[in-house]
Parts: sequence; C-alpha cells; structure tokens
Amino acid sequence: MEETTIRPLESADLADAAALLTFLNPETPAATIATRLDTLLAGYSNYELVGAFSGGTLVGVAGAWIATKIWCGRYLEIDNLVVAPARRSAGIGGLLIRHLEALARERDCNIIVLDSYTANHPSHRLYHRLGFEIWGFHFAKPVGDWKAAP
Repeated sequence: MEETTIRPLESADLADAAALLTFLNPETPAATIATRLDTLLAGYSNYELVGAFSGGTLVGVAGAWIATKIWCGRYLEIDNLVVAPARRSAGIGGLLIRHLEALARERDCNIIVLDSYTANHPSHRLYHRLGFEIWGFHFAKPVGDWKAAP
C-alpha cells in the first residue's frame, strides 16, 4: 500500500477537492462547492484546506477554521472532512485529524471542534475513537437557498 501524505491544497487540487466534497454534500452541485472553496480560500485568512494524497491522488480532504469564541478561547474547527468512498476505513480520516490536531497545537488553540451529520454513524465512530466527545447540539435554520447559493 502506498504511503499517504498530508499537505495544504493548491489551486490545482481544488477541482478534485470539490469532487470529493460532493460525497459528503450530495445535494450540493459540484460547481457550487467549487465556487464556495474559491470564496473561502480567497476571502478568509483563518481558513485552511488540507488534503491526503496517495500515489499522487487526492483521497481525502478537510477544512479548518481557526478563530476565537467566548466559551473556549482560540479553537480549531474541522470543516467538511471527507475521504473517497473506496479509501474509507484505511486510516486516512485519522491522518487528516491528527494533522489538524498538530496544527491546533502549533497555533495555540485550546480545543478542536467539529460538526457531523446526525446520520453519519461511521464518522461518529471515528471521532469517538480519536477522543472527541459530544458536548452539545448544532442547531440550524435556513433563511435562504443554502444548497444552491455560492
């Protein structure tokens, strides 16, 4: 099995990243995801996108926000972690999370947080195995067309 490496994504990787992210967000068109990635990377200096590569192929991706909240201080939020379906259960999600955990420590974060869709039970098992706990609920209320809006 080829070694998997983690690195920040470059603009040449974004189309592959958008394609991977459609597995996590199947109701959102890939073009919309690509537009959102461009917006995030161009407009938010506190957002980073990393990828897991095996044999030169992008097999996993995760975003990370670094910011400050009143309740916890400086934090890293893992955003949209996804691994290619054919590569799941091969340790790639764990590699991405450990990479982001090291980044959180390097950037003096106090805590790592993430959201997971309630029906995504395989991800829940991974997060529990890596030491994450459920501390609350994430509530959402759409006020626009969030699936199609760039």
